[in-house]
Amino acid sequence: MSQVTTLHIKVEPAVAQGLKMLAKRRQQTVAELVRQAIDACYQPDFRTLTDVQRQALEAYRGGYISLGKLAEKVGMTALDVRQWLLDHGIHQNTCFSSGDFENA
Repeated sequence: MSQVTTLHIKVEPAVAQGLKMLAKRRQQTVAELVRQAIDACYQPDFRTLTDVQRQALEAYRGGYISLGKLAEKVGMTALDVRQWLLDHGIHQNTCFSSGDFENA
């Protein structure tokens, strides 16, 4: 991020506790979870996804489905999905480097 703005939000104690537990489980900070949630809500490309595709993306983000299953749901190849995730700044649950495309 080249420029950032600090936002202060208030949430119910139960929401804060849930975020803390989720952050610990994902080995991330609460701030990162909130940034990801905001990004997911306001990225224009996500509006073109169907409900099933959005659910699959969130299931992948949560670690509930594999990249292959995500690719199947969005109608792309696994390599295309990897690139799409990379282009949209979405953390991938697998190891991947740009050199993998050359070896595929």
